[in-house]
Amino acid sequence: MNVAEDAGLFPYQEEGAAFLARVGRGLLADDMGLGKTAQAIAAAKKIAARRVIIVCPASLCENWRREFKKFWPGFGGELFVKSYNKAHDFGGATTCDVLILDEAHYLKNKDAKRTKAIFGPKCDGKGGLVEHAKHVFLLTGTPTPNHPAELWPLARAVFPEAILNPKIPGKPLAYWPFVGRFCKTFDNGFGIKITGGKNLKELRQRIAPFVLRRRKEEVLTDLPPIRFDTLPLEGIRLPVALNDAGMVESDVIRKTLAEKGVGGLAEIAPHVASLRRLTGLAKVAPVVEWVRDWLDAGGSKIVLFAHHKEVIAALSDALDRAVVVTGSTTPAVRQAVVDSFQNDPACRVFIGQLQAAGTGLTLTASSDLLFVETSWVPAENQQAAMRIHRIGQRNACIVRVATLAGSIDEDVQKAVLRKMQDIRSLWS
Repeated sequence: MNVAEDAGLFPYQEEGAAFLARVGRGLLADDMGLGKTAQAIAAAKKIAARRVIIVCPASLCENWRREFKKFWPGFGGELFVKSYNKAHDFGGATTCDVLILDEAHYLKNKDAKRTKAIFGPKCDGKGGLVEHAKHVFLLTGTPTPNHPAELWPLARAVFPEAILNPKIPGKPLAYWPFVGRFCKTFDNGFGIKITGGKNLKELRQRIAPFVLRRRKEEVLTDLPPIRFDTLPLEGIRLPVALNDAGMVESDVIRKTLAEKGVGGLAEIAPHVASLRRLTGLAKVAPVVEWVRDWLDAGGSKIVLFAHHKEVIAALSDALDRAVVVTGSTTPAVRQAVVDSFQNDPACRVFIGQLQAAGTGLTLTASSDLLFVETSWVPAENQQAAMRIHRIGQRNACIVRVATLAGSIDEDVQKAVLRKMQDIRSLWS
């Protein structure tokens, strides 16, 4: 069968489908927006799969069902779509022709319950959902959101041949030997912390037979460019509470950035939550003013991302006809919100919570995106930015980051950008 013609794939997507079908167990790590969903379905079709299991974030389950009907309308087999939180419902002995693990970086933590349910207690495939799958397709545009060690569970369970131990023939590297080989570490007195990667050229060579990674600029030469910029918010009179919190918490953040880099921010998040929340709220009024001016000046549609629900609520209250997606939004409402933003000319503002709306959505009705707040995980910001820069976008895109000029907020953004460069070096 001609899968490309039948499913309406681009040539590079046909190549991706052929790769997955050929390798059997591999990782499709294309940039966000290149249509990994379509390629995985086409690959399943190529091998004439009759029983397909898809595991993905809960918010993407309905989208997967829609896409499966779109790209394989005549499928007459069994299709099961489950969220990662319910993956254990399948049980360890469930068989399938194809197991698709979407947003596979959700399985980066070897000790997480969902990782063990899918990869087995030891991440070696035994006792997990992958054990009885003939083909396993890993899909993620950010395989290592923070450091190379996050690749270990995926490689160990799905393509262990890539990480064989040179000292023990035929045996894959265990977790800590893998970390020692490919990660920079830091002993903080309480344990080993991973701060970055090393020997990345060797790691790329090892995984190359099992991984296909394409950048937008490589395969979509006609896709409009994307530009990143800052939106400094100056002249803001900060609340007294923010000044008080900032005196102590800013020092904590600066010390963490100096010693551990942006990877250490997640560890101190509970201790600086007050500063982070108040900083986000302090941005609301000037951001609302800027968005209103931008719309009045002829801007068509804009996407806003934030971290805190309080910030999102304040933005929504102040901006007319804004649509919102947070972690509390049901899948059905989520899809209706996206459809409205994509198709209704009067719906001009989309506000999304980073972790809830930063993946799996197409928001190409807008070519402008503003981070009111950013994630402290660089890959989450990158994923969110790609909501507007993907297939279907016809205009040049601008992604802006709102910062409080002269504050710790600016220091954090610089650290996040440096970390993003470290992540990209492995996958470029």
